[in-house]
Parts: sequence; C-alpha cells; structure tokens
Amino acid sequence: MIYAQGDQKTANMILKDSLVSRFNRRDFDGIYDLGTTPWKKKSKREAIKEWLNYIYGLTGPVLESKEYKQLAGASYYKWTGTRKTMSFSLKDSGGLFSDFNFTFLQEPVPAAEMKKMPTDNPLKSSLDSAVNVITTSFMVYNRLVGVSIGIVKDGKTYLYDYGTTEKGKQRLPGSHEVYELASITKAFTGILVAQAVIDKKFRLQDDCRKWLDGVFPNLAYHDQPIRIVHLANHTSGLLHELPDLSAYTSSFDVLKMYDSYTDQKFFDDLRKGTTHTVPGTTYQYSNVGFKLLGIILERVYKMSYAKLVEKYITRPFGMKDTRPSLAISDTTSYMKGYDENGLVMPHNNFNMFGGSGALLSTSADMVSFIRHNISEKDPAIALSHQQTFGTSAQGIGLGWNINYGKYGKMVWKDGGALGFRSYCIVVPALRTGIVWLANKSGLGDELGMMIDELLDAVLKFSQ
Repeated sequence: MIYAQGDQKTANMILKDSLVSRFNRRDFDGIYDLGTTPWKKKSKREAIKEWLNYIYGLTGPVLESKEYKQLAGASYYKWTGTRKTMSFSLKDSGGLFSDFNFTFLQEPVPAAEMKKMPTDNPLKSSLDSAVNVITTSFMVYNRLVGVSIGIVKDGKTYLYDYGTTEKGKQRLPGSHEVYELASITKAFTGILVAQAVIDKKFRLQDDCRKWLDGVFPNLAYHDQPIRIVHLANHTSGLLHELPDLSAYTSSFDVLKMYDSYTDQKFFDDLRKGTTHTVPGTTYQYSNVGFKLLGIILERVYKMSYAKLVEKYITRPFGMKDTRPSLAISDTTSYMKGYDENGLVMPHNNFNMFGGSGALLSTSADMVSFIRHNISEKDPAIALSHQQTFGTSAQGIGLGWNINYGKYGKMVWKDGGALGFRSYCIVVPALRTGIVWLANKSGLGDELGMMIDELLDAVLKFSQ
C-alpha cells in the first residue's frame, strides 16, 4: 500500500498501532508479515518470533505507545508495558516496516518522581548522587519493589537501600534485610570446590561418578566422563533443571513438589538424562551440575552443605545472616519476593537448588564476601577465580563468570529466583566490588547494563 507524502505520518501511526495490537495478542507471525521483502530476506521468521516472545516476556502487554523522538529515518516510541517500559524504534516503508528494534529505555526520571522513592542514601557525595540517579531510574522503569546495594572501593564500604520490603507498606529495606541470592550461590559452591581441591578431597579432573552410588553410564560421552571441573564451569552437558518441569502449571506446584524432592529422587532423574556433547567442550548452563557438586561436597567432607558454607565462608568472613533457604513453608523469616507481574511468589527451598541457588544473604554480609574476593588472599577464592573454560575475552572460573574489559579482569555472578534478582561483581586489581539485591524477578540484559553504569560511577569516584 502506497501513501502520499502528506499521509506518511498517518501511515506510520497505522503501522505502529497494528504492530502494538499484534504484539499484545502475541501474533508474532503477523508482525513478521508486515516487514518489507528486503527485510524478510535477511530475517528468519522463527528467529524473529523467538526474539519477540522474549521481548514480550520482559514487557508484558503494551499499555501505551508514545512517540518521543525521530532520528536517522526512524520513529522512536516509549512502549509502556505491564512489566516494564522499553524503547521501540520503527522504520516505515509504504505501510510496511523496513526495520524495527527494541532497546532498554534510558530516559531520565523527573526529579519530582525521584524524590518520591524512599531511600537512606545521604546524597552527600558525587557517588551518592550517581547511585541515586542510576538506581531510582532503573527501579521506576522496571517497577521494582525493594533494592539493597553494597559497594566496596579502596577498602571503604557504602550501603544504600531503596523502595520497600513489601508492596502496600512503607518499610525501607536495610543492610540486614535478607534476600535470596539465587545463582550467586554458585560462587560460594565454586569456592568450596576450590577448598576441596586444596584439602585434597578431590581433583578438578576427577570423574564425578567416583562419589555416586550405582552406575551412571550416561554421565559420560564417547568414553569421556563428566569431571568435577565440568560441573563447575557449565561444560558437563547436563540439563538446565531436573526433573522436567513442563508438566507443572504454576510455580507454587513446582516448589511443592521440590519440598519432598530427596537426593535419591534427584539421582533417579539424573540416571534418565543424557549428554550430547563431549564434556569440557561446550558451555551449557546447568543448575543440575551445581546441585550435583553440592552433594559431592557433602559426601567428600561428610558434612552438610550448610555446615560447609558456615565453616569455610560465612563464619570466617563474619557473615552472620547468610544461610541456606529452608522450605516454601518459610514465609516469614525473610522478605517477600515478587514476579515480573508483581505477584507474590513462594520462597525458595534447598531441595530445589541446593548448591546451585539456595543461599540467602544481606547487603551487609555480601560486602564482607566482596572484600575477601577483592583481596584474593584466601587460596580457595584465588583458585575459584582462575579461568577453566572460555576465551581471552570472557570465560568461567569455578562458579564465577570472568570478563576482560576496560577495567581488566572482572569476576562476577548474577542470580534470579522466582521472586528475587541479584548481582555481584568484583574487580580485584581496582579494589572494587558491588552487590545488588532486589525482591522482584525478571530483568534481562538491562540489569548487566545498569551494573556496568554503576561500576563506571564507582570507579570515577574519589573520596
């Protein structure tokens, strides 16, 4: 359909409204069909549908689409979704689109709205101001509930809290407010694995089946066994989760199942799985691998995972509030968590995640954890930071992700549970680290982008 020059704006609005309507009813095929022939030639239908489904998972249905700028032949719209707001750029071509894209909206929050956000930030230094702008904007656009931040720089600690511990209440989180760490637990497990190597309990190259009862022929591929190091750097080839959760319709049903999910049931499910790659050759994120590591650690030390964390990490580091989660019946010992839609989620339990994601902590405790990881004086921490897989740009240590960028070597781990989101990063050479904890799940790549922005602000700050 061809429009006259004077009708171009109307044509663009019609196309935009059609895209919003199809996006909201998840008609991703319909969106693809509105592309020009040259665009379709370079864009695969299934890849576009998968990408749009991912974006829909971030935003939810779009409540409002408002144009806020035009640049380089594209119109930019602020897409306000039920879950979060994003920027949508659109290039119109005669009633069809020649290109479109989504980016995380970096629009500054008005000063009046920033002042409404509860916080204990003293706003006395340039760091305070930078943290306030970055955090408040991120919370507003992602509809977060509560956030606690801990920063360590050159031996000094800075703690900030925002929002509320619970919707409908005005109770600011504190530095001793307990959050689920989720997969940051893997960094703790990685340190324990390193400790076991130092204690000569096992070697990183040992076959993981050495400490399992019965026969597990499936924990090998082409006669190459899954070794301890493969579990610790996500190259085992094991599945992401066990058991298969596709039959469960709600998170509550999943956790109810996990309340009675014993190690024996885990091993029964583990025997049914298969690996399709030679261990140690392909990165494939696996909660299963880290849960298995936690069990192996318990067996080689003849001590529970909770006691191992206490003996080697929390007690010597002075982390008094850090512990494994208990069960979904534990609804009062720490703050409520919310999903992407703002619904209260059940709490985590140890049977589900174990050494993969079952720890709870606070920003006050985690700054102590950061300090020890910055110094790398603890031999187990130093070993856990050594790269075991990857490239010269990025890799994996023992539980930790490793990136090499403008600040040199950065060691980090993030986490996401049903109702929580977390991030921990240390730059040992620059004596800097950050922990970020929130009681709402979701958030995609924009969390990492925000942490990068926060890290930039911290490193620019001088007392």
